[in-house]
Amino acid sequence: MAHLHYETGQPEASTNFLRDWLSHYPREGAFRGHLSWHLALVLLGEGRVEEGFALYEDAFAEEDYPGPKVVKLMDAASFLWRAELAGHPRAQARWRAVHDFAHRVFPRPGLAYADWHVALADAVAGTTEAAEARARDLEELAEAGRYPAGPGMAAVARAVAAFERKDLDAAIEGLAAVLPERERFSGSRAQLDLLEFTLLKAYLDSGRLEDAGRLLAARRPGPRGIPVAGAEALN
Repeated sequence: MAHLHYETGQPEASTNFLRDWLSHYPREGAFRGHLSWHLALVLLGEGRVEEGFALYEDAFAEEDYPGPKVVKLMDAASFLWRAELAGHPRAQARWRAVHDFAHRVFPRPGLAYADWHVALADAVAGTTEAAEARARDLEELAEAGRYPAGPGMAAVARAVAAFERKDLDAAIEGLAAVLPERERFSGSRAQLDLLEFTLLKAYLDSGRLEDAGRLLAARRPGPRGIPVAGAEALN
């Protein structure tokens, strides 16, 4: 239901459904964190970021997270990145915790679900050499036929690093090239939209409004409103 409401642009229905569901869901339930992340995305889209961060602390980035570690990594890293795309200030301490967690649990690449979220944490941390070494490892896995997500994952890692250091041309080139194959990287529409939103923000920040408009025009129906600062200028 959370995915249905996201795909069909029904934030009110999503909020009502998830709040009711979570009120009965056990705290130790494996998907309490992930369902809370879905609710936090709705709140972020409505500009209620502090409520989203309350769920971040209490549910999907908590220390005693009861669910799969890869889900904690994805949800925590992606929410922090999305909040910044929406124009909210960086949460440095939260990012440091995510970076430490990412490299403790996933020290080497190989799981696409994790890899592109590790790349987000590495980009923010500014660990340039380590991030590039990991991107080369991803390339080697793909060349050896041992990485179903293909060579595009290395491009994603380099693109988000370029975005973070304000090399917008490189970020745009990398993200635009891999966007058509993003489903290979694992994750739902709600998760994969982060790549499209990052590309949109890169277009906006570089003044390429026509490209930004074309990106939105080609976007298939989904959530109402785009939680990216500056996107309102395209309306």
